[in-house]
Amino acid sequence: MAPNMMPAIGLSLSPGATAVDADGAWLDADFARGRYRFAGRVLANDSQFRQAVGASVPASGQLVIGPYVAESAPELLTDGTFAAGSTSDWNIVGSTLAVVSGAMRVTAGGGNGSGAYRTIAGLIQSTGRAYRLTGEVWRETATNVTLGFGAGGGGTANYAQTANLTNTSPAQAVLYCGGFNASTASIAVRNLTNPSTGTYWVDTLSLREAMPCAGYPVGVLCGLIEATTPASGGAGGVVFQADDAADFNGNWFERNFIRLIWDASQHLRFVVSSGVTGAQVEQVNLDLGVVAAGTRFAVGFSAREGDYRAALVGQPVQQALSGTFPGLAALRVGRSRSSVSGLWTGSVERLRLFSTSMGEEQFAAFVAGTGIAAWGDSLTAGAGATGGSTGNATYPAVAQGLFSPRRVVVRQGVGGQTSTQIAARMNAVPILVTVSGGLLPASGAVAISDKSVNAIAGSGGYAGSLRGWLAGVEGTMSSDASGNWSFVRKTAGAALSVPANARFVPAWGKYLRGHTAWLWMGRNGAQAGYSVLADIASAVASLGHTRYLVGAILPSTADSGASMTQLGVLNGQLETAYGGRFVNLMAVLRSAASGADDASDVAAGFVPRSLRSDHLHLNDAGYALVAQAFHGAHLAMGW
Repeated sequence: MAPNMMPAIGLSLSPGATAVDADGAWLDADFARGRYRFAGRVLANDSQFRQAVGASVPASGQLVIGPYVAESAPELLTDGTFAAGSTSDWNIVGSTLAVVSGAMRVTAGGGNGSGAYRTIAGLIQSTGRAYRLTGEVWRETATNVTLGFGAGGGGTANYAQTANLTNTSPAQAVLYCGGFNASTASIAVRNLTNPSTGTYWVDTLSLREAMPCAGYPVGVLCGLIEATTPASGGAGGVVFQADDAADFNGNWFERNFIRLIWDASQHLRFVVSSGVTGAQVEQVNLDLGVVAAGTRFAVGFSAREGDYRAALVGQPVQQALSGTFPGLAALRVGRSRSSVSGLWTGSVERLRLFSTSMGEEQFAAFVAGTGIAAWGDSLTAGAGATGGSTGNATYPAVAQGLFSPRRVVVRQGVGGQTSTQIAARMNAVPILVTVSGGLLPASGAVAISDKSVNAIAGSGGYAGSLRGWLAGVEGTMSSDASGNWSFVRKTAGAALSVPANARFVPAWGKYLRGHTAWLWMGRNGAQAGYSVLADIASAVASLGHTRYLVGAILPSTADSGASMTQLGVLNGQLETAYGGRFVNLMAVLRSAASGADDASDVAAGFVPRSLRSDHLHLNDAGYALVAQAFHGAHLAMGW
């Protein structure tokens, strides 16, 4: 057996590669190296880890964490013991009810099935949380009895239900469910025969919230998993799953789950399903791309109600901004609920889970790995490229495909922005704002009466938004079409006094700071009181590392002779200041000239027209050359 393998979970574990580094993991199971952390504690080995998280190892060999119900979890049923002698909260279906000796007796009426149900819709949350139902049930003269979650008079068949129990003395039944009808959610005791006759009983009912383990962040699933696909390929398998641990008729029942699956076509998919309607309804299916057999990979994921993101580390982020989040009561490594189908035959090296979901900016940086942030204006955004800024012909999109293995190039281009505005988005030039009235309210929007740099405005106008922090409070800074700013905090809190000229810190700049930076800025000049040279110098200094490149500023055919001369001087200054980190894009583009018209443009100091889409912006061929130039300079630096 190879060293550092953990046969206890039945996975072919091997030493894992270093993945994206991120703080704040509340669970970190490094199976390959035998290192474990949970809730701030270091655990000596896998046995201590399993004990701490309440994990079990099924016969099939995979790892299952949960379900868990805290001793302190509030009891949601106030009448579960029938101590008051009342059945007023219960509704009958082909039956009569009575409380006898502290238990509820159900007498069937002879029709096709019988039962009683109690509405719990006002006691639970229909989405995002899972619950455990326990109770003692038994039959007296009826043929059987079942206990379940359901939707009022519609029964329990579509949610969770025990098998048909035939015990004649009180026996404990346990059920879990994580998706409910918002208005008719119920619990029920039933007899499923035709004709339904005789009596059956229920007592000591308890309804409490369930989760995978102590301290689990309810309503969120965010983390990173490192694994290797099986060398033989095969029919795929479930790498990781979180679900509600529901059963039906004594068998596993999958309707509420979040799953990372490698399918038969070797695509990795992040799938979310909800059963709130009484049927399995797929909410999200993100295709993360092909991963060949015998290949190492890492996937980051962040999920909460209406906000789902996942990506192979180093690949573009896939997202869905709608969808119901299922209630979760268990985590499964290398399997779904089934102990037969979908078992993962590859390896799982490491699983890390985080306590909060990640917004767009944080997640993009998190899964970028050794990726790059491309900061700039409309040229970086891709104006003139096929498909525009969202197409695949922008220079960042082309550049990321030139790396082997592929690296993400996070596009941070905003058309029309000056070097000062770009540097401000990077947090290199401070954005100082004054809050109207000097008070940040507990909730809701507050107007901004003054700002030092309008980092939201671009060629599309003033309207837009930036997420970030104002006076240490996270929220969103927005601008209307007239350029008026307002700030809304992310979560309500105590009102806060904010001094004049308080700093607003954009999230993109915060989270991308540690990544290699490609800076292509200055075409639109600088804000009054600033200079392009100083802005670029500030951008470089703000990074805190030396992994950066600076692109040459391109001319426009509309530039005057004086402007062309000034631009030449500026590019010379940049080349002198940054040496090998300066990417001479003008030289690259001019060297690709073809034909008399292009030669005329080069002689005049312009970019060849065969590479332009207008007076300034490039076409697909031009952006491809820019991508090659940045990529080549990046590799030449040894990054």
